[in-house]
Amino acid sequence: MTDQTILEFEYLSENQKLSANKIRNLGDIPGVVYGAGEDTRKISLQAKDLRKALELPSIFSQIIVLQQNEESHKVILKEVQINPSNDKPVHVDFMRVSSKTKITMQVPIKFINEDACFGVKNEGGMISKNKNDIELTCLAENLPEFIEVDVAELKLGNSIMQTGLALPEGVDLSNTLLTGQDQPIVSCSTTRASLEIEEDVEGEISEAALGEEDPKEDSSDADKDTEEENS
Repeated sequence: MTDQTILEFEYLSENQKLSANKIRNLGDIPGVVYGAGEDTRKISLQAKDLRKALELPSIFSQIIVLQQNEESHKVILKEVQINPSNDKPVHVDFMRVSSKTKITMQVPIKFINEDACFGVKNEGGMISKNKNDIELTCLAENLPEFIEVDVAELKLGNSIMQTGLALPEGVDLSNTLLTGQDQPIVSCSTTRASLEIEEDVEGEISEAALGEEDPKEDSSDADKDTEEENS
């Protein structure tokens, strides 16, 4: 697990007449924090700290600590609004969580042993990744940073399905996935190169077969010519 992300924040008073643009001009990013039975509060965070946190691949699948002096909140990042002209964050939403908070979130998938995959090393296949993340449901304190998928034993023509994932204790596929059709996470399929080789081999076999038939036809024609001359 990576080190926990801690972000310093400040509450924005309802009496403050600061526009969102004004806050951003001061080097901060406006946002809100809500949930866990508490009131929704407007907050601000330093832009540089938030941008650094957003560089973490697992930022949307980890518990973040919002901290102000002695006060802190465990939260998950729910939404980030991005300025399309410069790809910088302009607003952020956090949801408070507790040990009893049950959440449903997309968690990254980490594939391991790709180089050792049986279907690749021994059968000339290639790995096809159908999903890069998976929607899980669990208590906030059980939220995994990622789900590890080992493809070492994956054979040509086979797949690892959603329901075949090894999930940590207390972590389940989301209800949406459980009630829907099971989907493959990763497969080992035939490569284009091997298909072309098979086509070439089949073509050579066909040509060879035709070549074997020609002498018979010539022999038959010769026999017919001999019979006509004799007659």
